[in-house]
Amino acid sequence: MFSDSNGQQTALQSAQKALAGNISDGELATLARSPEAKVRAAAAAHPGTPIITLLKLAQDVNADVRIGVASNPRQGIPVELFEDLAKDKNVDVIYALIGNPAVPDPVIARLGRQIHKEYAKHARARLAEAKRYGATTAPAPAAPAAAAQVPAFPPTHPASVGERAPIVAAHRVRDDALDALLGKG
Repeated sequence: MFSDSNGQQTALQSAQKALAGNISDGELATLARSPEAKVRAAAAAHPGTPIITLLKLAQDVNADVRIGVASNPRQGIPVELFEDLAKDKNVDVIYALIGNPAVPDPVIARLGRQIHKEYAKHARARLAEAKRYGATTAPAPAAPAAAAQVPAFPPTHPASVGERAPIVAAHRVRDDALDALLGKG
């Protein structure tokens, strides 16, 4: 299917032509086994790629392939796959998850609770935008599951009567996180 004389560019062009038309599950699985990472990444991002193939591609050593899986718009991808990708060490994989409307909000909320991660702000912004426009990508969880989504913060000790509690930086972070989760930002 691919020409050896022109190397990687020809392989990618052939894959893009194949992916542009009607392509079967078998052809997508064949592209997913390509030695070229760009071809595997193109197959990973295709919405028609079978779930089993996506599960294999999510474990690929090349970050571009995992980014392709993270950005795949296919509906019905198991939440566990997105949760595994949310643990990826490559920040571009995380950004692809945040930008993918098919990723359920609970996964994005978990990313938004990462205190010292640069992508947390983007995850919280996506959740705030979804609430603003009333659009969600996943059905609302039942009450017990929603309670499990609330982050655990250290207990605060109320000041005695007539005394104001000092404002601590950690409390501001907690309040900001709660505001973002509750959409008050």
